[in-house]
Amino acid sequence: MPLMGLSQGLGSVILLTFLVQLFWFFGLHGHNVLAPVMDGIYGVALNENTAIYEATKDIAQLPWTWTRSSFDAYAQMGGSGVTLGLIIAIFLLSKREDHRTIAKLAAPMGVFNINEPVIFGMPIVLNPQFVIPWLIVPPICATIGYLATAAGLIPPVFLAVPWITPPGLFAYLATGGSFMAGLVSLFNLLVSFLIWLPFVISANKVKAD
Repeated sequence: MPLMGLSQGLGSVILLTFLVQLFWFFGLHGHNVLAPVMDGIYGVALNENTAIYEATKDIAQLPWTWTRSSFDAYAQMGGSGVTLGLIIAIFLLSKREDHRTIAKLAAPMGVFNINEPVIFGMPIVLNPQFVIPWLIVPPICATIGYLATAAGLIPPVFLAVPWITPPGLFAYLATGGSFMAGLVSLFNLLVSFLIWLPFVISANKVKAD
């Protein structure tokens, strides 16, 4: 299938991850809008990886580098935008009471990849103050996860895991118990935090003005 092959390129992964964020920025559920691609193509890749592993018990035989759950494992920790990194940045360096209040409310849910309180509470939607990290963090994290998988540092994702599984643990389980996959996921969370941090600090100044 040509579309399956096309979907496995790094450029396709980056583009799709970016489009999910772009739709969300305008208040549309990016994953639902792109479900025909996310589920119809990458979901098939996940199912085929699962079937091949069940038949061979050999990770080296898995045909697809990137699957539906790869997005959740490496580019959606805490929800779209990897906002768990944003929440941590707010706790550490935000001086804005409104942002800190949102973070306190959102943190327990963020651990389970639910972040609507952040998206609509801060808000992220239609907020130019946060558009840059919102759009670039997930593609960067997806790139790291993709390259680590393509290089053989971590195995491809081949198991379906509930999307509410916490970051790190999700990648560990989805790869059949790869500690390195869990570490890559947590590394991406650190990357997210570092990218969100200067924008959180900048928001302090905007509030002060």
